Amino acid sequence: MALKDMLRHPQVYQGFQFVGGFFGARVRSIRAYLSIKPTDQIIDLGCGPGFILDHLPTGIKYDGFDIDERYIKYAQGRFGRRGSFHCRLFDEQCAAEFGPADVVMMNGLLHHLDDDDALTTLRVVRGVLRPGGLVFTLDGCYRDGQSRVASWLLRNDRGRFVRSEYGYRRLLGAAFDNVRTHLREDLSFVSYSFLIGIASTGGTLNTQVHERPGEDTMSPAAQVDPL
Repeated sequence: MALKDMLRHPQVYQGFQFVGGFFGARVRSIRAYLSIKPTDQIIDLGCGPGFILDHLPTGIKYDGFDIDERYIKYAQGRFGRRGSFHCRLFDEQCAAEFGPADVVMMNGLLHHLDDDDALTTLRVVRGVLRPGGLVFTLDGCYRDGQSRVASWLLRNDRGRFVRSEYGYRRLLGAAFDNVRTHLREDLSFVSYSFLIGIASTGGTLNTQVHERPGEDTMSPAAQVDPL
């Protein structure tokens, strides 16, 4: 059985995420770039088996969405008392039903979507955010000169649309007024390039960003070529 097929099983997927440090990278990124309050409403697109709930504040209103029925059934069984999980695409009907949200998380989702589907989803996300709300994205990222290990992992990822930093920023900038991106390679045990995106609909991005030397700064969408 190929690794891509094995990862469809929730416990195998989560074990792979733990061993490689990829799940830890997700947790560290959320803690570094978001300030989630116990009263916040969180929508998590591509929630997988739901383990991120162990690392979010108690008291939040959490709705996780994924199109993999096995992941959702596992999440409902293990974390159903702390959040709600839905096996459906997040569309405008979902936005009307479950919004407004303070934060929309898209952990490892954008690289599974082509530009058209990603932009459609991001525009729905824009409409579900409260004023001042944020979207948070985390995906593998190509860059010149990256390690062979990172390059191999990205080429063999189940997602067929891994992008460069510019590609992710361009995509986010087509849907949001303010976009900030951060390329990080110090988040996992295994050599890997992560692209973190933070976006909002207007005003100044309200994030607790722990800047590192050489990281990118906020880029207004006007500076991003349209799709």
